[in-house]
Amino acid sequence: MTTTWVSRSEEESELAAREIARLLPADAVVHLIGDLGVGKTFLARAIATELGADERDVSSPSFAIVHEYPTRSGETIFHIDGYRLSNNRREWLEIGIPEILGGPGLKLIEWPKEEFQTFESSHLEVEIRLLDDGTREIEMR
Repeated sequence: MTTTWVSRSEEESELAAREIARLLPADAVVHLIGDLGVGKTFLARAIATELGADERDVSSPSFAIVHEYPTRSGETIFHIDGYRLSNNRREWLEIGIPEILGGPGLKLIEWPKEEFQTFESSHLEVEIRLLDDGTREIEMR
């Protein structure tokens, strides 16, 4: 199933993210796909906030590689940056990537690597595309 939103503003992107958050199954793995600066972290923040994380805690995981956000319900949201994660399996094991991907909690992954699929039972893709007129197309599949 594919669902598409067209966003002309940050407010519309936030509304799309809230809808996406409500559609996600428990413990989902979500690959956030899109060019640099298109709004992946913005979308992750809005999804996490809708699910009960503190908006002030949600930031790009570029330097830490993995951020964890507790929610009001006691569940954890994991925000992972695949871009800075090397292809060295040892690093993945030291960080705990296999356990995170296979365990409980929502996983939001920016710049997902194909190798993540080794540790996932399934995932959803949310792709953000910047159109020529400046609008964003957000597609969940």
